[in-house]
Amino acid sequence: SVVDANQSTTLEVLPLCTPGGTKEWIPCCSTDLKPYVGMQFFSIEDGLKFYKTYAEACGFNVRKATTTKSKKGDVAFKYFLCNKAGFKEKRKAQVVDKLKDNEGGDVVVQSSSISRKRLVTRVGCKAKMVLKHLSKSSYVVTIFHEGHTHPLYTPSSRKFQKGCRKISMLHKKMIFDNSKVNIGPVKTFRLMKEYVGGYENVGASKEDFKNFHRDLKAYIEGSDAQMFVDNFKMKRLLWSAYFFDYEVDEDDYLCRAFWANPICRRNYSVFGDMVSFDTTYQFNKYNMIFGPFTRVDHHKRCVTFAGSFIAKEDVSSFEWLFSTFLKGMGGKEPVCLITDQDPAMGIAIKNVFDKTEHRYCMWHIMKKMSDKVGRAITKETDFLEKLCGCVWSLEIEPDEFERSWKSIMCEFGLQSHDWLGQIYDIRKLWIPAYFRDLFMGGIMRTTSRSESENNFFTCFTNPHVTLVEFYMRYESAMDAQRHSQSNFDNDSKNKYPELKTPLLIEKHASQLYTTTVFYELQYEIEIACFNCGFDGFRRENELEFVSVKEGSRRRTYEVVFNCNNYDTHCSCKMFERQGLPCRHMFFVWKGKLLDRIPEKYVLNRWTIMATKQATFSLEGHISDQCVKIVDKKRILNEVWSEIHNCVSLAEDNEDDLIYLLNNLKALKLDLESKKDGNVPQCKKIKDIEFLIGASAPNESTIKPPKISKNKGSGEQFSSNVIAGAQRLKGEKEKAMEKQEKKKRMCKGCGELCHHDIRNCPYKSK
Repeated sequence: SVVDANQSTTLEVLPLCTPGGTKEWIPCCSTDLKPYVGMQFFSIEDGLKFYKTYAEACGFNVRKATTTKSKKGDVAFKYFLCNKAGFKEKRKAQVVDKLKDNEGGDVVVQSSSISRKRLVTRVGCKAKMVLKHLSKSSYVVTIFHEGHTHPLYTPSSRKFQKGCRKISMLHKKMIFDNSKVNIGPVKTFRLMKEYVGGYENVGASKEDFKNFHRDLKAYIEGSDAQMFVDNFKMKRLLWSAYFFDYEVDEDDYLCRAFWANPICRRNYSVFGDMVSFDTTYQFNKYNMIFGPFTRVDHHKRCVTFAGSFIAKEDVSSFEWLFSTFLKGMGGKEPVCLITDQDPAMGIAIKNVFDKTEHRYCMWHIMKKMSDKVGRAITKETDFLEKLCGCVWSLEIEPDEFERSWKSIMCEFGLQSHDWLGQIYDIRKLWIPAYFRDLFMGGIMRTTSRSESENNFFTCFTNPHVTLVEFYMRYESAMDAQRHSQSNFDNDSKNKYPELKTPLLIEKHASQLYTTTVFYELQYEIEIACFNCGFDGFRRENELEFVSVKEGSRRRTYEVVFNCNNYDTHCSCKMFERQGLPCRHMFFVWKGKLLDRIPEKYVLNRWTIMATKQATFSLEGHISDQCVKIVDKKRILNEVWSEIHNCVSLAEDNEDDLIYLLNNLKALKLDLESKKDGNVPQCKKIKDIEFLIGASAPNESTIKPPKISKNKGSGEQFSSNVIAGAQRLKGEKEKAMEKQEKKKRMCKGCGELCHHDIRNCPYKSK
C-alpha cells in the first residue's frame, strides 16, 4: 500500500540492540516507523520525510545521495544514506600571503599549505534506503539496509545533531534585528537561550547562528553598492520628499552618497540655524568617511539632519557634499557651520556657502593641547586650568582674551611655541570672544556634543559592516533618536515642572518652553531674584540704562530697556548666543512688573510646539507622505508582539499557560498540514531578501567602493607593504601600548622592564 508520510506516527522506540558477534548496530524501533522493501510513497519528499522520522527515533542523521535519471529525464532511483556513509577526502588548508598594489587590489605573492586538525564524521556506514520510480505518483523502496557501523546517538546528544537543528524564521529575525544594535550572532545565541529556558530548547547551534550571519554578509557582498543605491531609490518612490544623491568614479565605483529622510529635513527647517559636521567616523568596511550633519533640538538633544559617505577628503568631495546638502535642504544655509580644522573642508565651505559663518570645533583643538605642549606642563602645573579659563570664557571681549593669552604664554615660557602660535593666529575661528554676537544655540562647548554623537552611532554600528548593513543600522539609530524626542515631547506637554518663585513670568516660561530649556531659564530667574542687584541707572529719551551687579562678581552688566516696545539688550549677550533671556534681563523685567516674556525674546526653536510650525516646501506635504506602509514585515512584527503579549497575560496562571500552549501546538499542526512538504532550495535567500527588504540585482552597474586611504584609516602605505600592515603610530600611542605591555625580567640588568638582554640599554656598560 502507498504510505502518506504526513500521517501521525508514534515516536516510542525500544532499547538499542546489538547482535552478538557482528560489527553492526541494528536499531530496534516500532514497526510503524521502520521502512521495508516494497513500501510505496507518493513522492520522493514523502519518502525522505518518513526515513528522517525513522532516523530521528533510532539515533542517526540522513543525507541525500545519488540520483539516477532515466532517458526521459525523470528520477529513476533516489538514494538516502546515513550521514556517516562514505569517507572524507583529506585536504590541507591553503594560506595565501598577499600584497597591495597602488590601485588597492590584491597581488598574490606566495601560497603554502598547513595541516589542520579535523574531526572525522564519515566512517563508511552501510545504512541506506533506495527509492525506485514506478509511476508519476508512486515510488517504491527497493533496498533497505538498517545496520550501522557505528554507535547510534543517545537522547541526550540529540540536540547536537544536524538533523535536529534548524534555523527558523525566529532565529533569523533575532540575528538580523540584533545586528542593527551591534549585537553579534554569538551573543544573540546566548540571549535566545535565556528566552527559551535552555540550550536544548533553542533548536539550533551557535555555529548555525554564525553561519546565517555569514550568509547574510555573503549575499550582500557583490552587490553592496547597487543594493545601497536601489534602497534609496525605492524610498524616493514611496516618499517624494525623501532626498538622495550619489556619484561614482570613472570606473563606476561608488565614491559619494548623501541622504536625508523627510523627518530629518523637517528638523533642519526648525533647528538648522547651527550645524555641526564631523568626519571622524569610519563605520564601514571600505574606510569611507561617514559624515553626519547634526545639531540640537528643542530639548537640547542631538538631532541628525542628514548622512553622507565620501571616499576622499579632498576639496571636490566636500564641495559636492555641501552643494548637495544645500540642495536637499531647500537652499537654506545654516547661520553657523562647525567643523574640524581640515583645510580642504575650509576651502569648500568658502566656495559653496555665501552667508554661513565657519567655525572650528573647540574640542578637536583643546584635546590636542597635552600632546602638543607636553604632559609635564599640563600635568604638573596649572597651565591648563588658566588656559581653559581664558579660552572658554563667554563674557570677555577680544582684547581681554588677547591680554590674558599673552600673560599665560609669558608665565609658562611658551611665547615661541609653534603650535600655540598657529592656533592663536586662527583665534577668530574658534575662540568664543570673537563671535559673541553669533547665534550658537548654546553649543559653545562642542565637547559633549561630539562625544555624545560618536557614542550614539557607536552603539549601533562598527567599522566592519557593509553599506547595506550600515544603512539598516543607521535607520535603527534614527528610530531611537526620534523615539527619544517623542518621549521628551510627551513629558514637556503632559508633565509640569515645579516653580521656585511666585513670579508670573516664571509660570509663563514653564508653559512656553520644553522642560530642559525651562530649567535653564528657571536658574536664570532664580539668580535674578536672589543674586542680582541694582548698581546704577540713567535715562536717554525712551531708553533706560540699568547697571546690574551679580553677588561678589567684579563685572557689571548694562541692560538697555525700551519702555515703549520692551526691547531689551544686555552686554553679556546671552540672548544673541543662545536665544534665551539672561538673568540680567529677567532682573529688569521683574522690576518693570512684566508677567510675560516679550514675544520677540521667545524663539520658537526652544518651545514645546517647535516642530509644529510650517516648514519650507519639500516637494509636498511631509506628514501626508510619511504614512505607515502595511507590508509583510510589519505584519510579522505585529505577530511576534501579539505572541509576547499573550505569554505575558498567561504567565501568572498555570492553567492559562497550558491552554495557550495547547492552542499554539494545534495551530502549528494546522499550519504544517497546509504546507506541501516541499522546502524550496532558495528559502534561505528569500528569507534574507525579506529581512533586508531588497533583493540582489541580476546585474550591478554600481561597483562597491574601493578601500579608501584617508586619515587614520591605516591604508596610507605603498604597494610594497604587506596588506596587514598598519598606519604609523605616534609617540603617545607607542608609549600607551608599552605601558600596557607586560614586563619581563632582563638577564642583562636584572630588572623587570620592557626589554631583554638583546636590546638592554645597559648592555654596553
